[in-house]
Amino acid sequence: MIAVRAVGTWLPDTRETLADALADGRIGEAEAQRSGYVSVPVAGPELPGPVLAAHAARRVLDAAGADPARIGTLLHAWTTYQGHDLWSPPHFVADRVGTRAALPVGVRQLSNGGAAALELAAGRLALDPGSTVLVTTGDRFCPPGFDRWRSDRGLVHADAGTAMLLAADPAPGDPWLVRGVASASAPELEGMHRGDDPFGTARQEQGPTIDLARTKKAFFARHSREAFTATASDRAREVVTTALRRAGVDPARVRYLALPRVGQLAFEIYQPVFAGITPAEVVDLGGRTGHLGAGDLLANLADLHPMLAPGEVAAVFNGGGGYSWTAVVAERTA
Repeated sequence: MIAVRAVGTWLPDTRETLADALADGRIGEAEAQRSGYVSVPVAGPELPGPVLAAHAARRVLDAAGADPARIGTLLHAWTTYQGHDLWSPPHFVADRVGTRAALPVGVRQLSNGGAAALELAAGRLALDPGSTVLVTTGDRFCPPGFDRWRSDRGLVHADAGTAMLLAADPAPGDPWLVRGVASASAPELEGMHRGDDPFGTARQEQGPTIDLARTKKAFFARHSREAFTATASDRAREVVTTALRRAGVDPARVRYLALPRVGQLAFEIYQPVFAGITPAEVVDLGGRTGHLGAGDLLANLADLHPMLAPGEVAAVFNGGGGYSWTAVVAERTA
């Protein structure tokens, strides 16, 4: 078990609505219906991913009453371009928030980055129980490199920073106790984000704007969609049941099971799987945020907190390209 000192999300004030995107042709009718989104937060050029992460980190450190100088490790995860080519975003975040004694480490697991960082933090705390670990994520999906409405069909990407402060031992006022974590992967699916493209020597050699519909089309020309769904369902079942077992939690105790914020498709694939594991209400909390890159799991924990009473349990399921999946079982403690 590990304690969550604080967890939070930082969203920019500007928003774009699905209705406006549909009206001006940035998204099609069928994709709009399948997305399940209402609106998404959008950052300007003054808010690149690492700056969004730093904003979230400051909010979390303030909420926990934590001294940044005493943080032992900073794990920063991201999905899309962070603003410079050969550069370390984790060190930027550490400098910006004052965690200059921390070891900054990057976690590159695409949309499962925040979840993977949480699990890595648990291992770090096992080695150094007296330490604390700050997990951050930050993504800004913007042209020309990324079209939030079209780069991944049916999935709308949004701009946000998230953060979580973790410790080995619980303290009064902690919002969560993470009771169990489990992950699994299917590396044979990495080609969904590569397609038939040759390996490049520089950014954007495959085109100025990322087009995941193209790479997925190439992948599914050689592999069946049914096989992908079967693999994803199997790994989802594995990580949720394993996390529950490690947590020592009866599946009947789980009040909510939150999905990654990737729209209706995730609900269609995973809800039947989880219905066979737990009577928990399966929820998608992304209707007014869209997909937050590496930050979905942390944002879900933040948003689940007011939905539970102290002592109640929630599970959070997440996944990301490559592919990897993670499940977290957490108990609200305050």
